[in-house]
Amino acid sequence: MFEPIFEQLPTYLRVKCERAFHRYRIAKTAVICSGVKIRYRNKKTKGQLIMRKNSWVLFNCFLDITKTIHIGEDVQIAPGAMIFTHDSSLSMENPVEKEVVIENGAYIGAGAIILPGIRIGKNAVVGAGAVVTKDVKEKTTVVGVPADIISR
Repeated sequence: MFEPIFEQLPTYLRVKCERAFHRYRIAKTAVICSGVKIRYRNKKTKGQLIMRKNSWVLFNCFLDITKTIHIGEDVQIAPGAMIFTHDSSLSMENPVEKEVVIENGAYIGAGAIILPGIRIGKNAVVGAGAVVTKDVKEKTTVVGVPADIISR
């Protein structure tokens, strides 16, 4: 209901409003920039947004919280990244709905897409524009479509 208004709020107000109105569990030092869209499939069964300290979701990202998204400490999500927790492309009646976990110190590049059920390990890097279809282990860098390991 208030989502379009929240999307336009200055960064310093956005997190306070999201915590107060939606009861998202967002640390006081976490940042959600303007233009970030937070959506869900069904209001009655929506998940949660959990952001730990010093984490950033930058401009024009898309967060699908049909199921919960866990964002650890010191995580950076670059502009235009998209995180999905549901996919109804195979079956509108039985969509895939799974949580996404991004562990401490991870970096998600600009325009990257993370699909439902993915776990991004500690200090992992997802390159710009990558489409993550499998879990990423800690201290691993992935790039491409679909994302593939280039270093550990």
